[in-house]
Amino acid sequence: MSDTTTETIFQEERLDKILALLDENKRLLTNVLADQLNTTSATIRKDLTILEEKGLLKRTHGGAVKAKSLYSGLALSEKEKIGLDEKRKLVKEAAKLIFEGDTIILDSGSTTSLLAKEIKFLKGVTVITNAMNIASDLVHTDIEVILIGGSLLKETLTLVGPLADGMLKKISSGKLFMGVDGIDFEVGLTTPNILEANTSRVMMGISGEVILLTDSSKFGRRSLGVICQIGEIDKMITTKHLSEYELNQCKESSVEVIIV
Repeated sequence: MSDTTTETIFQEERLDKILALLDENKRLLTNVLADQLNTTSATIRKDLTILEEKGLLKRTHGGAVKAKSLYSGLALSEKEKIGLDEKRKLVKEAAKLIFEGDTIILDSGSTTSLLAKEIKFLKGVTVITNAMNIASDLVHTDIEVILIGGSLLKETLTLVGPLADGMLKKISSGKLFMGVDGIDFEVGLTTPNILEANTSRVMMGISGEVILLTDSSKFGRRSLGVICQIGEIDKMITTKHLSEYELNQCKESSVEVIIV
């Protein structure tokens, strides 16, 4: 067998191993790969270029991440069926941060909808929301509800757009509880609808504290509309046991992480 043929076989084996490691770790470093595969960093960089050209990964500074297609989202009725046990843990922890006299925003979403149900027995709390289902769930409670106007996204019962943003800019809130469709430590927090992303940004701007509620399925996923970067939130309540890389990203961005 010629040296060229042997090298081709070795390269194919490396490429397969790189893809397998990427499935396990989501992010790979060139120098670590070189050690693991007993080759040079220059060789690994060539391998990563080949895999990137095939659309199987995306090269980053010092390594690579898995290539990801954009997440298009689900209807609220579908979201509510996914990860219920995780979401219940999140909202029980989040409810500990809400006190009598608070004015809070509940952004739309399946997790914040569960939080509304969790706090419906509280008194002396004002909830601002752009979610029609959340406002409906709080009708027969002692909670004061402010439902903002806007254009209706029918699949998620969410009010967004210039009218929603304009109303939000005339009020303020102590805390914002928000969910997202995707969390990517390079891209940021995302949602499929650009107007919804902008409305969420306005909510952040009028809130004293921004608290993200996210189950483990949202990590490593991204959608069209970028809401903000990780460092723009204050607290993250999650069920995911973050990797060392993810924890370091949060620490460097001064984000408090609560794992439940």
